[in-house]
Amino acid sequence: MDGLLFDGRVARPWPARIVVEAGRVRAQALDDAAIGVDWPLAAVRETLRNDGRYALTHGDEDARLVVEAEAWRAASGRSHREIAKRGRGREWPLVGGLAAAGLAVAAAVFVGIPMAARPLAMRTPPELEARFGANMEAQLRVPFRPCKADTRSAELLSDLGRRLGEAADSPFEIRVRAVRAPFVNAFALPGGTILVTGPLIEAARGPDELAAVLAHEIAHVERRHAMQAAWRAMGAGLLLDAVVGGGSGAGQQLIVLAGGFADHRFSRELEAEADDRAIEILQAENISTEGMADFFGRLAHRGDDPRLRQAAEWFQTHPDTAGRAEKARRAMRPGQPSMSDRDWMVLDRVCSIVDPPKPKSRNGVR
Repeated sequence: MDGLLFDGRVARPWPARIVVEAGRVRAQALDDAAIGVDWPLAAVRETLRNDGRYALTHGDEDARLVVEAEAWRAASGRSHREIAKRGRGREWPLVGGLAAAGLAVAAAVFVGIPMAARPLAMRTPPELEARFGANMEAQLRVPFRPCKADTRSAELLSDLGRRLGEAADSPFEIRVRAVRAPFVNAFALPGGTILVTGPLIEAARGPDELAAVLAHEIAHVERRHAMQAAWRAMGAGLLLDAVVGGGSGAGQQLIVLAGGFADHRFSRELEAEADDRAIEILQAENISTEGMADFFGRLAHRGDDPRLRQAAEWFQTHPDTAGRAEKARRAMRPGQPSMSDRDWMVLDRVCSIVDPPKPKSRNGVR
């Protein structure tokens, strides 16, 4: 029978004469007697092409034959059903291997990485975590612009965070930044930076409520919960990047991680741990813990407070707010105000200064 021979060395098909005899398949190029193949029939693999012909291959060789389906079935003595069955039989090991690989990846992403995140975070050198957090903060400056505050209000916010940070056992200097965002939230980055949105500061009814929020986020930094979240997100991203064969890169993974970090959710266990530690930090600074109970309580019933009706971000990232408010109320201890009313009035304006409009040129282009 006639067919085409691809010898795997040159990018052209050779018209060939193909013979099936004595349990072997022999093909000889009509234009060059030196080009040909000699395969055992039992080891030939058949693949049905879209044009109705069969592609024949053998082992790991690059050579292949293309023959008419009817001619091949007549010469080889194999029916179409038998050939299809052989093809399906060869597919099952591949399907099984892919399924096993998929299960292994899923186990690594959803089990292995979360289990390894805590020990990895605790063993991450502090200087490495600080650099990581600084890079992440730089990426977050795009969606969360720093508030253009007057010097005094920014200093008061920074000093409050520093005081609470000194009461904690954190390997990092605590730096608190106020940022512009359309929602109530605060989140800790790896390395000691805490970002607080303007609406959260506006929603706080006094400095003790803001101090409670900062103490909670400082506890996340101290216990390196932020780095755990980073390892989980970055580890999954890099693993998937390796599985799909590259294309995103560690740098882009950092950008993706930073962009979604404001939405990360700690487990209930870690949130409870941060709550307990926040109460200890406040008590160490002799600050009343009533602010924590009041703030969480109002979040749980935020519909009663018009300033908290937009607090969905904070509420969703801090589950079981009502239960945590009750827990904070049971642990409530008296103390001194975290700052004077006069200083609070200044700090409360930290995000009230609006960026001046950019001047326009004569043609209307900025």
